[in-house]
Amino acid sequence: MAGGNSRRFGANKLMEPLNGRFLYRHLLDRLIRICSRHVQWDLNVVTQYPEIKEDLQEEPVTVRFCSESRLGASWSVKAGMEELTDEEACAFFAADQPFFREESAEGFLMEMEKQKPRTGCVVYEDHPGNPVWFDRSCFEELRQLQGDQGGRKVLKKYQEEAVFYPVREARELEDIDYPADMP
Repeated sequence: MAGGNSRRFGANKLMEPLNGRFLYRHLLDRLIRICSRHVQWDLNVVTQYPEIKEDLQEEPVTVRFCSESRLGASWSVKAGMEELTDEEACAFFAADQPFFREESAEGFLMEMEKQKPRTGCVVYEDHPGNPVWFDRSCFEELRQLQGDQGGRKVLKKYQEEAVFYPVREARELEDIDYPADMP
């Protein structure tokens, strides 16, 4: 999910440089490597930014351009699910989490695929975070989200059935919201 408005940041934070790469590329590049090891997994990027769409032209990802993402998270969720037909599940990652480790991302996806829960997410101690997982039984509810509602609404509804995947460091769940959050 690379479609947010970056209001608190004051500019398109996803295109901000961080250690020689755009902010959004840190986690995305990890996910590209992961998907190259799991050929049955597909990677979709939802964005409202033409520069991100252009940047990804040569990458092994499907880019879903969604100008409506500026209206709220529900639009990005729906765009990401647009062509899901036979998939058993989907997961949503936030593009502004550059510290989320590759091992954690792959471990999370493999554990969710193994356990096949209705919902799931990563957690550090008792703090849940992104990414989140949904099985097919949640797809229609995700498609019914409105405005700035994200998948967290559906996750909370089925919290008792959720599988929580622990990560090693709190920093993995940190997102970049303000210029001061940049290392």
